Amino acid sequence: MTPFDAVIDRRDSGCNKWNRYEADVLPMWVADMDFPACAPILDALRARIDHGVLGYGMAQARLRRAIVAHLDRQYGWRVAPEAVIPLPGVVPGFNLALRATCAPGAGVVVQTPVYPPMLKAPDNWGLRRIDAPLAAEGEVEPAAFRAALAAAGQGAFLLCNPHNPTGRVFRREELETMAEAALSAGVAIVSDDIHCDLLFDGRRHIPVASLSPEVGARTITLMSAGKTWNIAGLNAA
Repeated sequence: MTPFDAVIDRRDSGCNKWNRYEADVLPMWVADMDFPACAPILDALRARIDHGVLGYGMAQARLRRAIVAHLDRQYGWRVAPEAVIPLPGVVPGFNLALRATCAPGAGVVVQTPVYPPMLKAPDNWGLRRIDAPLAAEGEVEPAAFRAALAAAGQGAFLLCNPHNPTGRVFRREELETMAEAALSAGVAIVSDDIHCDLLFDGRRHIPVASLSPEVGARTITLMSAGKTWNIAGLNAA
């Protein structure tokens, strides 16, 4: 039996999706896979528990080095170790990023339909949400996108790449067009790349910040192993 064949009862584990409904409901509404994490992850967690002391922790230099090496290997993207900031999740991350980059009352551009916490984030800081709806097949409509950026003031473009829920993996030329428009409008880019390693059909993820030093200087990129390795409950990004 493989980990993909095993049926694991999660109802008494404090699981968000399995505790919301009656026993005859199969909850398939959230990105939380019902199979165990891979052995190396579980072994590392056991070793940490066996150490026995669970006091205040901090990110060690070797963690930053490992992340930097992964970004270079996967995407050809060179990032300085000091630019890597550990966070308790991507959602807290883009909320903090909006707080850090937006002037009071500024606009936040989102490409609808999009992940619901992104729709709610601007209101958490008294910012204006500006929708730039995607066209058919999840394509970017350039004129509507530029108009939305123009209305944002000293705000931000909250990008989701790969896009949730459409599944679009934006092409390089699309990212270049969006980045150029954001920089021209004086709008910061906050990019949620949490699904970056779940790509199919030979597609390759391109972090928008990797396009050029100028784009990178105006971009905050949010990543996590939570989706790729099914460890979202560890709350690490």
